[in-house]
Amino acid sequence: MTPHELERYDKIGRSLDGLVPICWQKRALDVTLSAALILLFSPVFLAIFVALLLEGLLVPRHRGPFFLTEDRGSEGKIFHLPKFRIVRMDAFHDIRATQKYQHIKPMESDPANVTKVGAVLKTIYFDELPQLFSILKGDMSFVGPWPWPLEPYYEELEKGIFRKRLIRPGFTGLVQANKGIKDGPSEWVLDFAYIGFMHDERSGWAKLAFDLRVLTRSTKTVSEGRGL
Repeated sequence: MTPHELERYDKIGRSLDGLVPICWQKRALDVTLSAALILLFSPVFLAIFVALLLEGLLVPRHRGPFFLTEDRGSEGKIFHLPKFRIVRMDAFHDIRATQKYQHIKPMESDPANVTKVGAVLKTIYFDELPQLFSILKGDMSFVGPWPWPLEPYYEELEKGIFRKRLIRPGFTGLVQANKGIKDGPSEWVLDFAYIGFMHDERSGWAKLAFDLRVLTRSTKTVSEGRGL
């Protein structure tokens, strides 16, 4: 988006208070691409299961479930966001016992909390692969504002800020696609601009084309090591 378009769509997004419908072209992309990627990565899923199982057998304190989930907000509802477990369960339980609202992501930022297999998965972002099932189910989209944990999600709603409720959350979005750009637009501007565009644009095909551009830029961001 140009600076003028960002400003225009940002204003539109901030003025909304009702849900932005998902066009069928966007949903078709989500279903088709997520199903194809699940099929493509099925050997990777199997390899990860085996690796986690073997690590648990060899290192007892690294044992635990294959997945961890967190509650997130989606279009005014709550869904369970899954990911492969990359943290040690003893660290997970200790932190949760002392810090009620400690989320998984901050735990993963400390290498001492991460398992050996988890460190590899985190480096190549494969711990996020189970979210393909959330996209296929319709809890998420490939592109949209990143879904927040419930505490900050509700804090924004109480302040009358609806950016995380107005539209289906995404695996990636304008925020992630613009990572690493010096003096770039703020997260709020990018989230609201995406919402404003999806509300104001009448052509489902134009929305699809925009999502594809965001996905392309996000793929470049990951390949350059700037993360999601």
